[in-house]
Amino acid sequence: MRSDRSRRRAAPALVAVAIVVGLLLVARPLSAVDALVVVVVGLLAVLGAHELLTGSRLRDRLIGAGVLVASVVLALEPHWTVRVLVVVFAVVLLGEGLARVRRRRTRSELATGAGLAILGVLALAWPDVTVFVIGLVLGLRLLLFGFPRLGARVPPPVTATFVLALAVSLAAYTVVVTAIAPRPDAFYVAPDDTPRSPGLLLRAEPFVTDVPDGARAWRILYSTTRAGDEPTVASALVAVPRERLQDRPPVIAWAHGTTGFDRRCAPSLRRSRTIGAGGIEAVHAALDEGWAVVAPDYPGLGTRGVQPYLVGSGEARSVLDAVRAARRLPQLSLSNETVVWGHSQGGHAALWTAMTQPGYAPDVPLAGVAAMSPVSNPTTFLRDLGRRPVGTIFVAYALAAYSGTYPDVEPGDHVRASARLPLERIADRCLRSPTSEISLAQARVMADRFVSNSLYEGALGRRLSENDATGAMEAPVLIAQGESDRVVTLGLQDAYVRERCAAGQSLDYRTYPGRGHGDLLREGSPFVEELLAWTTDRFADQPTTTTC
Repeated sequence: MRSDRSRRRAAPALVAVAIVVGLLLVARPLSAVDALVVVVVGLLAVLGAHELLTGSRLRDRLIGAGVLVASVVLALEPHWTVRVLVVVFAVVLLGEGLARVRRRRTRSELATGAGLAILGVLALAWPDVTVFVIGLVLGLRLLLFGFPRLGARVPPPVTATFVLALAVSLAAYTVVVTAIAPRPDAFYVAPDDTPRSPGLLLRAEPFVTDVPDGARAWRILYSTTRAGDEPTVASALVAVPRERLQDRPPVIAWAHGTTGFDRRCAPSLRRSRTIGAGGIEAVHAALDEGWAVVAPDYPGLGTRGVQPYLVGSGEARSVLDAVRAARRLPQLSLSNETVVWGHSQGGHAALWTAMTQPGYAPDVPLAGVAAMSPVSNPTTFLRDLGRRPVGTIFVAYALAAYSGTYPDVEPGDHVRASARLPLERIADRCLRSPTSEISLAQARVMADRFVSNSLYEGALGRRLSENDATGAMEAPVLIAQGESDRVVTLGLQDAYVRERCAAGQSLDYRTYPGRGHGDLLREGSPFVEELLAWTTDRFADQPTTTTC
């Protein structure tokens, strides 16, 4: 009798625990996946040890040893366990769906089976989304245990309609976004005999997408170098006023802001707003002034390889080598006078171009460098954005770039096992694309909880600090900052300018009330006219001013 009463008293407590844990897991599905990883690895270890120690046949003991070794490997690399769980989940959906289709006892079962089979395929196509679905399923199962009436039987036709409609809708969405996504063509493939010398023109062809009236443009492929002097190739766009093709116009080297990390995110692949991506009004105004524009994509955008996202030396070299290669276009005769403009990530590239040019490209003298809302301090930039969903996207780009550039940076040292796959897929999506909303949704769910250890300690912290733009700059420098910028904050820029002025760097620092990150260079911004006037003075070799 006492044991029966104990079970009855324990039941409400168990239900309450299930409800609370279920709610937590629904709110934080990655925590559910982390817990599932621990359970799976633990079960494999127990099963493997049991077979190894108690197996009566050699085969059983060998299987046990293999399972035990697998559990150790998965414990050391838990993100592999997450990938295995995704595949198992997809196979279960696909298998259950095909089994229902084969039975075909009712139309509802056939429709449900078809829907489940499609969802199984989609689970493999969207593995990062599947990670969240697995966590949600675990949380919902616990809620159904606590609220059994929520799991009351739903009529089969309703279930079948819902499952099939969901599957077809998601499949159609997948087909559409895949079809409209830009794809780098053969132009971006490096020649087999790519030279090691940087700044050589490897390939060129006319470019007509979004070219302003009165200008001609080319898409070029050229040689450059990554951090560590590793040779690579990059693409760029070159635009010149038609009446000045052989008139030696001065050059604006345009370093664009963040478009993404994957090679499909190259500005030269976009269907509109290609030349001057992120600063289209200012760059088109430069062409109206009679100046040539050279706009590098950066290595890894368009071309294969790792993009040097916030890796200063790689960004700077691609800017300087793009100018070198543009000079080799036989249709053009460009001046040696060059001014670099850069916004956001491109502002970081512009500052690093000023630091890098004297030693790397003395044949590309700089008349000036204008950095707009530059990511002058990558560590502060990522930390400032840490609690905003868009910040997670930038962290994903930085992790992909730094782990691909520096052998000592390992994402697993900083990111939870359940978040590795979502962050990798976020890095595969362009910042402004149909799938960017998926990245934002995942970032909102993860918030800042995807970090297992600080991003700003260890190898990653050291490498981020190495890419602060703190070197000496010989060229005149203009820094512009919107006071309402929530991406690259005014506080970040103020601190950077104070530090550089204290170090003896001469620069012109201007701030603009009411201007945010994206509208500093847009039509109507007072800065655009000031930028054109400042650049005109640089080409005219006028005296510079300093606000230090």
